[in-house]
Amino acid sequence: MKSYSFVTKVYESEITFDHKKLMQVLKNEKIEKFPYLRTTFFREKNILIQDQFKFLLGSCRKFYNEIAKEKNYTSWKLQESWIQRYDKGEFHDTHLHISLEHHWNFVFYLDCKEDSSNMVILEPGYPYVNWRMQVVIKPKIGRCVAFPGHLPHFVEPNPSDKRIILSTNLEYFPKDEKCLKNV
Repeated sequence: MKSYSFVTKVYESEITFDHKKLMQVLKNEKIEKFPYLRTTFFREKNILIQDQFKFLLGSCRKFYNEIAKEKNYTSWKLQESWIQRYDKGEFHDTHLHISLEHHWNFVFYLDCKEDSSNMVILEPGYPYVNWRMQVVIKPKIGRCVAFPGHLPHFVEPNPSDKRIILSTNLEYFPKDEKCLKNV
């Protein structure tokens, strides 16, 4: 007898960081306006390696390592990291990130209100496969989420005037591979 399984997990946890320090750093950070959100993505592809954000990298690293341990990876490499801000009415359409086997997306909630917009993670294969399965992530400062890069996801229109996240893409390395540089 053969058995097949398509299991995809989404992980959620919390990190701690110096919120006051981060808000000071973000005051000086240029977050460019695009039609439906504000982002540093097109200006700076890896914001976490900048000196003023390294304190935040330390907090994120704990969650990266938790996922590595859970998935039996030996190391990881930070591919990209950027800040996104959503003001009232702003959103992010359904999209996905890197869709290779060991690439993961991470979202860290840096600043938000209780009524800030949710992120919705859809099932693998959406829209071609649509069983209406989804994971809804409610914003909370310090909340962090990890999911494989091939999962489509979106951010609902923001009813509040505050929602700031850090988004990162990581490549993990299985036991038989080694990453030369771990940021």
